[in-house]
Amino acid sequence: MATILSGDPSDMGFNYMVNQGRIETEKYLGIVESKAFENVPEDGAAPIVKQLVQEEYDFVVCSSLGFINDCKEAASTTNRTVFLIRGSSNPTLSSVYITYNYASCNYISGYFAGLVTKTNMVGFITAGPPTINISNANAFFVGARKSNPKVTMLFYTVGEWINSDVTRAATNDLLDRGCDIIGTTQDDMSAGEEVLARENTITLGTNGYPQRKVFGEGIQFSYVYNWTKHYSAAAEMVFNKTFASQVPAKLKFYGDFDTGFITLDYGVFVSDEIKVKVENERNYLASIPRAQHPYICNEYNKYVNIPNGSITGDCMTTAYFFRLDQPYPGMEYLGKYEIQLVKVDFGKNIQYGFSIVGGCCIFICLLAVIGILKYKDTPSIRSASPIFLIFIICGGIIVYGGIILWVSGNTTQTCNARFWLVSLGFSTLIGSLVVKNFRIWLIFDNPELKTVKITNFQLFPWVGVVVAINILLMAVLTGYGGLRSTDAQNIDNIGKYEYMSICTMDGPGHATLYTLLGYFAALLLVGVFVSWKIRIVDIEEFNESKAIAKTLYAISFCLFIIIPLMTSPQDQKNQTIILAAAGLFIVCSALAILFVPKFWRIKVYGHGGSNEMFTQKKSSNIASSRAESASKNSEGNSSGQHKHTTHTTRRGLQNDFTDDSESSAADVPPPKPSLPSGPVLAEFTDDSASDTDNDHDDPIGDDA
Repeated sequence: MATILSGDPSDMGFNYMVNQGRIETEKYLGIVESKAFENVPEDGAAPIVKQLVQEEYDFVVCSSLGFINDCKEAASTTNRTVFLIRGSSNPTLSSVYITYNYASCNYISGYFAGLVTKTNMVGFITAGPPTINISNANAFFVGARKSNPKVTMLFYTVGEWINSDVTRAATNDLLDRGCDIIGTTQDDMSAGEEVLARENTITLGTNGYPQRKVFGEGIQFSYVYNWTKHYSAAAEMVFNKTFASQVPAKLKFYGDFDTGFITLDYGVFVSDEIKVKVENERNYLASIPRAQHPYICNEYNKYVNIPNGSITGDCMTTAYFFRLDQPYPGMEYLGKYEIQLVKVDFGKNIQYGFSIVGGCCIFICLLAVIGILKYKDTPSIRSASPIFLIFIICGGIIVYGGIILWVSGNTTQTCNARFWLVSLGFSTLIGSLVVKNFRIWLIFDNPELKTVKITNFQLFPWVGVVVAINILLMAVLTGYGGLRSTDAQNIDNIGKYEYMSICTMDGPGHATLYTLLGYFAALLLVGVFVSWKIRIVDIEEFNESKAIAKTLYAISFCLFIIIPLMTSPQDQKNQTIILAAAGLFIVCSALAILFVPKFWRIKVYGHGGSNEMFTQKKSSNIASSRAESASKNSEGNSSGQHKHTTHTTRRGLQNDFTDDSESSAADVPPPKPSLPSGPVLAEFTDDSASDTDNDHDDPIGDDA
């Protein structure tokens, strides 16, 4: 023997009573092997019954209405196993049906509720569609009106026989609306437990178990199912081999008051007067055919739309009663109850923390811009191209704004904006840094010491290209990547009925994002190359190789930590914190490494700069060595020609090297210098022409 249960047999409700029927039948018939399959979903019985047929079980009980189709199909494939199926249908040699009149249970519960209610307002919770229509709610209401014509009723449907969370929430809603007694068709006692927790309420046992055994005298009324009577009768026919000889009428089992299947249990606080009234009504139901029960024949039927063929006088057909989906006057249907999901926002403290830090960083950046404008003529700032320094700081400001959005509430707009701001900020910052130092490399990597003219206007398009590529990739991500905000449940250990708004993207979006990250990696590699190339520049104001290297070390350090964290399972909240903190650290460290030394040199050296070239106009070592090399080459090329004294400028320049301006030096073949090597100074300016003095003929000699 096997029994398939829709829930837990310890639920002290419907499944408990079904399992008790199985246990008592075992005892009664001395069945050696008996098994119970617990918590089987309504669409999950097929593999179980198939297995039981293959194992040639003699008797299988399908206890829930949801198992009808699977059990009927299994029964059609065997003559060895007999199925006792919950429901009403024509029996076969391998199937027998059992049902009970739960309308009678709900009618008598309503009758009791009408007698004891203090507010004249009762509530009801029924499974409802798609499981069953609202016939049970109608029966409960008719019973309440029979004992108390002043009663009104509010009711919900919940869609399932067992839905504890929704049932509890719906019960509390009905209690809050003024109902002081709640009926239900649910298989568990979720509703009863919520009623028990309230004061001045009356609790019913409504799932076939004598709930006083569990909750004590707080339960004032219960109807009780006796499954043993019918289970043992059906099993006895199977095990005694008399099943096939029974007439069809005996192969259908029906539970009601008149068959002894339903009994009533009262609490000690129920008065004898009320007990007598309820027992009289129960006896009345047991004495008349079901087709004449008050919930089928009543005055309210004329107020609902019943087809002519399904009603005679005040009585509808029994079949139509179970299809009835219209409430009677005096009943208010509140709809299918849905638990309202609660949105879980990102932690306010974390939002405030990152926003305040980001705001402070933006303020410091603005001060830095003011400082650059104020000290733009100092060597420390002038040699580093003030306009590009401002671009770098603007990139940092944009990233800070993106980080503030990153920890704010998620909408489709903010999801897109944060990616735009952070990516544009980084491309502006890194692009300006790389292009600016690329110019220094081109000027110093000049063994012939020819005049090199690279203006800001020549460099701006390169920065524009860097940013334009970023804009193109972000446009693809926004337009085709499906970057949007979605509401997600069952993440970050939030509650069952809580949700978070998160940013998601489709497959093309992920591909574009990886491409964008690869693009940033390429920019960083170019930056590494440029910083390596300018490492030979010995003038501190021009040599940013160490600063760039330190910046790249900071970024690499972050990536070394971030990548393992991001590839391991992480909550959305933790991911956001990691990314925001890493973004702040990278930008803050990069800007600090680049700008703190510049402003420190201004403080220490003032307008003079760290190198004497800015005051005495002497050459740098690298420039001097290149000049010496060029002079030697000139000596060889001019051998035998007329000798004359080299004409040098006051600054020791044979040809003037500028950073972004026109040169005023004449581009003439270098004459043989009067000295083995002339001092050469490569002066870098940002926005003016170098000052080549062709009229100063002071001889330049060795210091010795």
